[in-house]
Amino acid sequence: MLLMEIALLFAILGIALVLFLSERIRADLVSMLVLLALALTGLVSTSEAFSGFSNPAVITVGAMFVMSAAAARTGIASFIGRAMRALAGHREWALTLVMMLTVAALSAFINNVGAVAILLPVVMTLAHESAISPSKLLIPLAYGSMMGGLCTLIGTPPNILVSTIAVQNGLRPFELFEFAPIGLAVVGAGVLYMVLIGRWLIPARRREEITDSMPKYFLTELVIPTGSKLISQRPHELGWRERGIEIIEIRRGKRQIFDIWGWASLQANDVLIVSGKAEEIFKLKDEFGLEIRPEVEYTHPWHKSEEIKRVEATLAPHAAFIGKTLAELDFHNRYGLAVLAIARHGTLLRGQLSQIPLQFGDTLLLQGPEQRLAQIPRENFILMSPLAFQALRTEKAPVTVLIFAGVLALAGLGVLHISVAGTLGAVLMVLTRCLTLEEAYESIDWMVIFLLAGMIPAGIALERTGAAQLLAEFILKGIGSFGPLFVLGVLMAFTSLITEILSNAAAAVLLAPIAISLAAQLGVSPYPFLMGVAVAASSSFMTPIGHQSNTLVFGPGGYRFSDYLRVGVVLNILVWVVAMLVIPRLWPF
Repeated sequence: MLLMEIALLFAILGIALVLFLSERIRADLVSMLVLLALALTGLVSTSEAFSGFSNPAVITVGAMFVMSAAAARTGIASFIGRAMRALAGHREWALTLVMMLTVAALSAFINNVGAVAILLPVVMTLAHESAISPSKLLIPLAYGSMMGGLCTLIGTPPNILVSTIAVQNGLRPFELFEFAPIGLAVVGAGVLYMVLIGRWLIPARRREEITDSMPKYFLTELVIPTGSKLISQRPHELGWRERGIEIIEIRRGKRQIFDIWGWASLQANDVLIVSGKAEEIFKLKDEFGLEIRPEVEYTHPWHKSEEIKRVEATLAPHAAFIGKTLAELDFHNRYGLAVLAIARHGTLLRGQLSQIPLQFGDTLLLQGPEQRLAQIPRENFILMSPLAFQALRTEKAPVTVLIFAGVLALAGLGVLHISVAGTLGAVLMVLTRCLTLEEAYESIDWMVIFLLAGMIPAGIALERTGAAQLLAEFILKGIGSFGPLFVLGVLMAFTSLITEILSNAAAAVLLAPIAISLAAQLGVSPYPFLMGVAVAASSSFMTPIGHQSNTLVFGPGGYRFSDYLRVGVVLNILVWVVAMLVIPRLWPF
């Protein structure tokens, strides 16, 4: 019976692995399917199946998302940007050094991807001011965030998860700063490698901004004359978007109509505020007998040339817009902005933009009044250039820092469990108005939460059915005679490879129980093996899909897949070597 359960568990995990790799179904949904499969087959009880949602690791990760959002909303990033500029000047090596150390320090205490999102616009600005290709700085930014997350228990989900799994197996948890020695060693070696060697391996790709890749666009007014065949037609039925023409607004006398893609019908003497390619605008003029008003006649303050701006905005990792189309979002009417283009992995997308499902990392070229651009929800977009009207709560920055310090003190001194301290910090961020309640909910990356909650029962099933012990026995038959150090090296190498195709959290959940079983059968301490899994699970340097930090900088950096492989393989090997030297000395077998 036990062998049947193990075979069934391996079948479920094998199917899940195929689904993770195919990416036909989102990772969080795959995780929920695993949870249901385990519950329906009786491999875990109902309470165990849903225990992930109350797991301290998941609660802690959620709290860190909220606290990271507060750091962004209170303008801490702008202060950091000024400090980085003052320290590094415009020298590439100095910018790489200061930037990686800065993002590593941030990532030790807030979510890795959140740290990258905070600094991404700052680094883009610094690259522009220093006449340096952004590609030379953005991969180091992503790598620094992952290495910095290794420095504390709360720095990255794998650290929290291996600690939680240790407790579930009757072991003591890792302390808040217990990861610091190995984390600092990895940061030191990694930063040194990137400054001296790695940055030379990154090509200085000329990232063509979306605006550079498009024909010249103009903003103008088109007047519909009496008798035009456009009268009584609806804008969304005209097919102008396919021709590169975006209707921003309809003016009917003193009335402004923004319901461009709804039920508004065109009438004689309507004035259409449009953006588009000059040749297409003249074609419309001839085709429909429209009149073109010169820009000097603009009277509406929104359309003064100095107030209409274009910015590139990258879709944030936890954006509510992911998977939805612009039409479904009613984007134009909700935000009063025109989407002129969408780029994915550095390539402009073709076709009807309003019908393209958005993905994490997509870069949109937005046009509209600067005040409207400044109102874009920050939980959905990362603006690639600063705006004068950005509404930051800078007066709350000291409060945010104090709350962070308090949380770390309470957890570090053992006064409160990190999950309780983190939740307290998140609540205080809202109560002190560093963040609104709506912003707090929107800041949580629910995909990560459901992914973690769904995979935790898989770890329970691995232990309960004896599958982890069986795998450990199989591994030890082949390499056990070489000793625990060799086994640790193989375990880390396998974890490092598997985390490039799975999420780092899933890799940690699946391999931590196996690490404990390996240690038990070798008769040694499980802590070096757990630490090895945590370090390797966060070493996703070789692909742009291995970690969300890598994905986030892929488009803005204009990278190719091979760029990560060229730089990341050596860094993965370096981290493995550092871990093999440091872990056995600090956590003896």
